[in-house]
Amino acid sequence: MAKALDDVVVVDLTTEMWGGLASALLGDFGADVIRVEDLSRSARDPDRDGRHPPEPIDPEAELIHRNKRSLGLDLRRPAGSEALERLLRTADVLLTDLPFADLEDARLTYDVVVDLKPDLVYARGSGFGPRGPDRDLPALDELAAARTGLMPALGEPGQPPVYAGHGQMYTAVQLAFGVLAALRHRERAGEGQVVDASLFGGNLYAATLTVDAYLATRDDRLSDPVSRLDTANPMSGASLAYPTSDGRWVTLTMPDSDRWWPAFSTMMGIDADDPRFATHDLRCGEGRQTLMALLDDLFSKHPASHWRERFQEYRLSADVIEKHDYPASDEAARINRYVISLERAGHGRFEGIGFPIHLGETPAEVARMAPRVGEHSREILRALGYSPTDVDELERQGVAGTARATVPATWRRGGRPAAAEPVPTAGAGALGGIRVLDLTVWLQGPLCAQHLADFGAEVIHVERPGTGDQARGVRSINAVPVADWNQYFLATNRNKKSLAVDLKSAAGREIFDRLVAESDVFLSNLGTDSLRAAGLGYERLSSINPRLVYTTNTGYGPHGPDKPAFDQTVQALTGLMTRSSEPGQPPVYLGLGAGDAYGGLLSALGIVVALHHRERTGRGQHVDASLYGAQLLLSAPTLQPYLATRDAFYADQHARTEARNPLWNRYRASDRWFFLCLEHTDESWSRLCRAMGCDDLADDPRFPTREQRCEHTRVLVEALDARFARRVVADWMACFRQAGIPAAEIGVLADVADDAQAWANDYLVGAHCSEVDREVQIRGLPVTLSRTPGRVEALGPELGQDTEMILFETLGISWDEIGELKAAGAIP
Repeated sequence: MAKALDDVVVVDLTTEMWGGLASALLGDFGADVIRVEDLSRSARDPDRDGRHPPEPIDPEAELIHRNKRSLGLDLRRPAGSEALERLLRTADVLLTDLPFADLEDARLTYDVVVDLKPDLVYARGSGFGPRGPDRDLPALDELAAARTGLMPALGEPGQPPVYAGHGQMYTAVQLAFGVLAALRHRERAGEGQVVDASLFGGNLYAATLTVDAYLATRDDRLSDPVSRLDTANPMSGASLAYPTSDGRWVTLTMPDSDRWWPAFSTMMGIDADDPRFATHDLRCGEGRQTLMALLDDLFSKHPASHWRERFQEYRLSADVIEKHDYPASDEAARINRYVISLERAGHGRFEGIGFPIHLGETPAEVARMAPRVGEHSREILRALGYSPTDVDELERQGVAGTARATVPATWRRGGRPAAAEPVPTAGAGALGGIRVLDLTVWLQGPLCAQHLADFGAEVIHVERPGTGDQARGVRSINAVPVADWNQYFLATNRNKKSLAVDLKSAAGREIFDRLVAESDVFLSNLGTDSLRAAGLGYERLSSINPRLVYTTNTGYGPHGPDKPAFDQTVQALTGLMTRSSEPGQPPVYLGLGAGDAYGGLLSALGIVVALHHRERTGRGQHVDASLYGAQLLLSAPTLQPYLATRDAFYADQHARTEARNPLWNRYRASDRWFFLCLEHTDESWSRLCRAMGCDDLADDPRFPTREQRCEHTRVLVEALDARFARRVVADWMACFRQAGIPAAEIGVLADVADDAQAWANDYLVGAHCSEVDREVQIRGLPVTLSRTPGRVEALGPELGQDTEMILFETLGISWDEIGELKAAGAIP
């Protein structure tokens, strides 16, 4: 069976988890991904952070390097560089996450590579973006996450800032999405370009709702952690969790308490008319603390299994907060191929993360397990024109082979200036010419459509006359009132048109059917049963337009359970919330809309994959990216090794003071926290002690070797805590910069708003808001395309503002007919 991307050749020159995952996402859909492994360099240690101890199988590699071939070359030698150049002349994409300086020294910058293949898509994963004063900081997810301002807001008050490791997962998908957008532009214009997706941009996008809310309100309460029993709504809240009798937790996501209160109060055995709680204002006002205390007591009387049964019986938006063992045994995860069974020769069967994106005609698959270093060198070199004798000679000289160096290579520093890259071209964006019917509400679906609109697609947001998208009525974010403009709706639905039409009327359905015939993509996050009942199912719409890419954002997958799906209750099932806090602390929700944002991003990736396939075949297909599948992939840094090994280490909470690598940890200076990121070697320890001026620690008989430091981890962390507390964080950052030690202050949202690096790369942008008639600030564009950059041209539209022009210009409906449609109530 043909695959969606089987005409695409990708050269993978990556070293990091997120870079490798970006190319693996392309390989899952059939791209020929050739992983070039530099034999002159040692491989990255997956356990450098102390969170991924050695296992009989390498779980990370089995995820990020599946569906790839491996070519082992010594790139410091001219013959190795020549072989890579031959390969690049045959490729469509070069995908790399090497630092800028290394790319310059290896002569692998865009201006050099484009001479080999003028239409090459040059995709680069960076730490902090292609521009700005901090472009060359180490590309570490921890350092990027520290700058988003979100870490201090997670967890309970008084606890250390929370690092969950999920920001890099956004960057991987953004990089893959950028590649497909650039390939589409190449098909139309015949030119390649540079794609950049950074860890900083990915982490900021992960915090999109919170960042947009802060930029609009400048309310510092958004940076403050909130106790689980101090949320504004006893039935919904980012930190809300209630303990059960068996030591587990449940969470509730019922923000509109008037809607849910009758069923919820009955389930809990509370009189719905109790005068203390009879209205939403009472439940969230003077009766709030009383109700929360009552719920805390009631939930603690029964085990979690009891409450799950009751939630399902009453069809409430609530669930148990699970550990990683839940998805490992969940039948829905298997039926939807979010968790799959694999077999590695010499190891046997194991499980791993599968595919969060479903394509009906060209599904993802694992056609090849992660390769050994240089496993396919001979076949690749032969295909490049090397004779068998040539290949033998390259292997004899060590230019090609299967063994990597055991010590890091040192590139020659040539002092080259920053390489020139293509300047933006005028005209349509990379996705110009694509029309999207956006029948989505709230966040996941609208963010998917936002990605497409940002890069030039014509997105028509289809809304109900009178009320429109429910997000238009949002009045607060995490109990903080919206600004004098509704940033939730206006920022999320930027660059879109609004069509108000009554789809329950015959005339309204006819209008919609005619638009389907003229569109490329249908997108909805309504339930599949609801879509079919409304005459909007895949079978019917694809019969109107066989080229249509029909996209759904289900809650639990095409074959998942039929129950409410909100971001927090779905995230609760993955195990990510349970393990992100300190031992004994409540689970931690990763931030407002974190899973919705990832689901929207994966949905956008699925759409551009399906569009690529359609350009070759003329056929559309059904795409689904569910909230559950997205959040399972989001959990990959710990869920993948747990699935492969069933080691509880990856599922359990871990104290900061018990870190397996105390040099890769969060510490507090006298005023603020910071993240220190040093591999746990004796040389690193000596360097840190010198930088700190702590000869006594360097000479302490408990700490001279890695083994001894691990044996005395708690004592060492406490000793470092005491030393770091003596000086302000700015002093320590200056000290570490001078010593070349990777570290970052853990900032708050006020720091992000003024971050020069974020503004330099358009991760934050200004836009005119007609609602208040001034420029406002919003989260910008996490993916940079050098020739066809994304743009924010307008904030979300007024309800129905484009209805008449869409009918007139797109469907050719006369003004007289438009008047008749208005009179009939089909349009406002």
